[in-house]
Amino acid sequence: MHGLIQSIGPPPERHADRVVAEMMRELARKHAWVWETIAEVVNASADGNPAAQRRMEERIKRIGVLATNLDPGKRGRYRLLIYDLTGWNQRKDREIVFDDKIPERPWIACNVIIIKSEGRGADRVTFRSKPMVLISHHAMSRTAQRLGMRTGEHMLKATHAIWTAALDVLHEKEDDWLNAPLEGWRVPMRTADNAIVVLKKHRKRDALVAATVLD
Repeated sequence: MHGLIQSIGPPPERHADRVVAEMMRELARKHAWVWETIAEVVNASADGNPAAQRRMEERIKRIGVLATNLDPGKRGRYRLLIYDLTGWNQRKDREIVFDDKIPERPWIACNVIIIKSEGRGADRVTFRSKPMVLISHHAMSRTAQRLGMRTGEHMLKATHAIWTAALDVLHEKEDDWLNAPLEGWRVPMRTADNAIVVLKKHRKRDALVAATVLD
């Protein structure tokens, strides 16, 4: 991803918006490819025992997803969680797929893909995906402006930092992670800039929204 911003000091809003849009197009393309590749790996892999299931998990990790979490089992029974990024159309309230037109102000979805096999010779594997954290265009644009991000690659690193901060909330709050106050959870992003991401509860979904990023 490219899109270098030629400016002195933090990039202005219109340049930040352009970088965000470029990154979103790349994310949308990558996610469509990741979905297809994950399905191919699962269908082509032996998964009858925990060792085989872990080898399948390693193949999926090499695709370039954010993270995985395997709950292995005997006789082909397992559950595999895969965390990945994709574009999100907030007006249509759904993922941005490969053939979609990228909206003017797209969001980012940090998704969990759940693969579950019943095992015991049933040969039944189910796939489903849901967003856990939605990063608003406003938050991404503010990240570019306030933290001096100038390329899509920098913005992608910032996205990972926001996702990691959200995971900190999930681990700390456990079953209470969705009960954010009206002002939202204020969570450090573990960056050298001491940035803070504000995480709020989505109005409709069981997901958090990264509403903005503060210095």
